[in-house]
Amino acid sequence: MTTIGTGNTGMILASAFTKKPILFSTAHQDTINFSSFDVNTFSEDGAGKRFRTGAKIWENNFERIEEILDNVRNEKVVIFSSFGGGSGSSSLNPISRILINNNNKVLIVGIMPYKKEINPPLANSVQALNSLMPLISKVSVFIFDNEKLRKEQENNWENIDGYIIKKTDYLINLLKKYSSDDYSPLTIDQSELDSVIFGGGFVDLSDTFLEEGLPKFEYGKLDKTTKNCLISMYVDYNIKGKSRINKYQDIFTPVMDRISSRVSNARFIPGILRAKVVFSNSENKKIKDRAYITIVSGLNINHYLKKIERVRDLAMKKAMIFAENYSGSKFIDKKENKILDI
Repeated sequence: MTTIGTGNTGMILASAFTKKPILFSTAHQDTINFSSFDVNTFSEDGAGKRFRTGAKIWENNFERIEEILDNVRNEKVVIFSSFGGGSGSSSLNPISRILINNNNKVLIVGIMPYKKEINPPLANSVQALNSLMPLISKVSVFIFDNEKLRKEQENNWENIDGYIIKKTDYLINLLKKYSSDDYSPLTIDQSELDSVIFGGGFVDLSDTFLEEGLPKFEYGKLDKTTKNCLISMYVDYNIKGKSRINKYQDIFTPVMDRISSRVSNARFIPGILRAKVVFSNSENKKIKDRAYITIVSGLNINHYLKKIERVRDLAMKKAMIFAENYSGSKFIDKKENKILDI
């Protein structure tokens, strides 16, 4: 797997996610923060937090980006970027196009700005997502909302970054790092997990306890247009014996039926994983032996667009006020002007 970080936020996240990321920068100040990494710098002054300025930088350096990514072929690629910055947000379309042409599977982890960042971040985020729409069936997009994360993490940016890294790692390495090799009557393999994560469209992950309700996501929800749906019951690895484990499949079956009815046209992948269950997320505090994880891709784009359009409308309102020309009129007449001419 290859990890790419673009723009300052993207480079922070990518360098925390892996030891050898490919980093893209358009500003000297951003580059020097990552002196221990191999950073590809495309300008000294940056994009000035302007999407169009950033887009021009990437357009002028498109062939150089192709050269840098020439050896990244037939791989899974994760790209970290803020949607609110000028350079990172504007790089996502050209970098994704190059990666797709090289037969890679692409997951974009994008961070939405919080409302009080106002413009340009709000405007940049709308333009960034708009630029990805022509590619949305070929790239997966996993969105984090800083508006919500600021509240949850009490404005602790180190914790916010840590949360984004942890959740992305959990998504990608669900089987390799977050499950054990104990017996399961209904298994999930890595290729099935990858087919959902890199299946294209908007991606999300939920830990809702599915015996009590449908999974809750940041933006979208399950419906008949959902393309890929993986649901897994985690059973605590301290529970031993095939006959005991097999009984969990009996509990899981009606859950599978209910979810599959909701996503009736999707590729549906159910499974039982084994791991230490720390908490179940159930309203019933006595349930400590099992938990659920739902991963989906190709979520209904309209649910995302409704939220994004609200950001667009707010960005447009602020941009229009910013663009207003102040018109002034003289407030002294000729006589007064003559007197003031000392």
